[in-house]
Amino acid sequence: MTRLLILIASIAILLSTSCTPHRQMVYLQDKQEVGDTVPYELPDYKVKPGDILHVRVLTMEEENYQIFNNEEFSRSSYGDGHRNNISVYINGYTVTEKGYITMPVLGEVKVSGMNVSEITDHIQDKIDKYLIDATVIVKMVNFNITVLGEVRRPGNYYIYDNQLTIVDALGLAGDMTDFGKRKVNIVRHTPEGAKFATLDMTDRRSISSEFFYLQSNDIVYVEPTLAKRLGFSEFPFAVLFSAITTTILLLNYVN
Repeated sequence: MTRLLILIASIAILLSTSCTPHRQMVYLQDKQEVGDTVPYELPDYKVKPGDILHVRVLTMEEENYQIFNNEEFSRSSYGDGHRNNISVYINGYTVTEKGYITMPVLGEVKVSGMNVSEITDHIQDKIDKYLIDATVIVKMVNFNITVLGEVRRPGNYYIYDNQLTIVDALGLAGDMTDFGKRKVNIVRHTPEGAKFATLDMTDRRSISSEFFYLQSNDIVYVEPTLAKRLGFSEFPFAVLFSAITTTILLLNYVN
């Protein structure tokens, strides 16, 4: 009986450190019976000094287009995906310490403390004084995140959408590996200092967290599970079989 208990204990230890239960792998489970609707708030990011904005004034006349936009940014590059990604960054407008960008014709335009939609309307009002039927487009071009740890493609990602969720970020990084903890750590830089948070991705209540929507320069870190820290890169069937046979031999030798 004693031998059997020791054998069972050895197997249990290996199993507990080598595989992850299915319930700990599934995202957004209804653990607290919150139902199929979870309230959340979309982020309202306010532009701050140091941000880079892509601002284009679209017009029917080529001459007006050239006047109100950077000369380096031509209509041909606007339609080219690869060149466009480079051009919008190089020819973007950096927000000064005082919260302004300087545009052709318009001069200094206050943008700090406003969201992208408000900035678009603000510039559109100024452009309407000069042009008829012109369209203003404003986007952030310095939105980037870093995803590290137990994901398939860790790295730094530049995003052209300021409403990126942590699920989107994990998707960009190829999702977590089987050895990644589903409680994900987030580091956010704020004027007051770095803020740290942990989101349980197996619980759908995480959607209501202020950290579910990421901000520029956020760091997402997926910790390894105990099995990975112990050095297992896959389920150790050979180790398990060896441990069982060794245990049996030792027990037989003792007896």
